[in-house]
Amino acid sequence: MKPTCPCCHNKFKSTEIKNTNKKGIFFEVECPSCRTWVRLNKTQEIIKAAGISLLLITSLLNIFSIKSEYSSIFSTVGFTGIFIAMLITFFSKHEAIK
Repeated sequence: MKPTCPCCHNKFKSTEIKNTNKKGIFFEVECPSCRTWVRLNKTQEIIKAAGISLLLITSLLNIFSIKSEYSSIFSTVGFTGIFIAMLITFFSKHEAIK
């Protein structure tokens, strides 16, 4: 999926991005058309990070067989976490940074 710039409404490919900034868990890119800095909505970015963290934690618990009687629950929670992260990645809106 190509991100859409909220200012100029142009869609751009990830290969067209030249400048990026990483501030903590937030990732910003510069629109190649209008040079506006763009990022995911902060709430959506936090939910995405939480989903990926759920997958990581539950996967590690399953790999090391910690509380193995709960492995099916861990797998379900991990699947739910990555599903949420993927939904936000593919269907979220970007916002301009002021």
